[in-house]
Amino acid sequence: MVQAKPSSFIRSFFSLLGENRYTLLFGSLLLTIGGGEILAELNLSWGLNILIILNLLVLLSIGRGRVYFWVGLALFSLTLISAFLAAFYDFKLLVLGSQSSSLALLIMGTQFCFQAAFSRGRDVDRERISASISLYLMFGLIFALIFALVEKLLPGSFFYSILSSDGFDQKPLLHFMYFSYVTLATLGYGDIVPISGPAKGLALLEAIIGQLYLVLVVARLVSLYGKSESKESQ
Repeated sequence: MVQAKPSSFIRSFFSLLGENRYTLLFGSLLLTIGGGEILAELNLSWGLNILIILNLLVLLSIGRGRVYFWVGLALFSLTLISAFLAAFYDFKLLVLGSQSSSLALLIMGTQFCFQAAFSRGRDVDRERISASISLYLMFGLIFALIFALVEKLLPGSFFYSILSSDGFDQKPLLHFMYFSYVTLATLGYGDIVPISGPAKGLALLEAIIGQLYLVLVVARLVSLYGKSESKESQ
């Protein structure tokens, strides 16, 4: 009896996600954004890492190609191992490794979301809309991880007017997610403020990307929807 290779089981698992992979990604991102705050109120802040890992697992399914799969699997494994060890050992390198590998996999995933959202030859369907919104939400998560890395490497890059230093350090990634999405949507509440040069520059970059992306994606989807309507009327 011939036994299947472990890689074949992994590929079969991801193939089960099928044509709904961008819808699942959108759902997992929403769960992470909303669920992180709820878990924090329940004193289960470690659950945010599980939600982020869930997003990375879904990201593995959206890519095409052997290279992406194995590189993504290596980054996912590094994130999982580093996050697990960081829960027991207070080593700065473990946190940096977990956040850096998560960031790399998220950036890789944006390529496929962008292709699905803006590629030609497809009508406006649920998957295209889910990919478009997921890409926007991924920008917020990517910048949250970047802000967390900046604060780790350059302590004091952010000023937090309401939280104490200890309160911020207990849940840094959660607070940076909040700051990132507030910046992406250009709300600017002012309770967390970038101070250092890199922090200010990244915050400005995220705000500009957020506004430009909304203009581009709306224009693109309206254009594609108009073409699909004209085809149906013919």
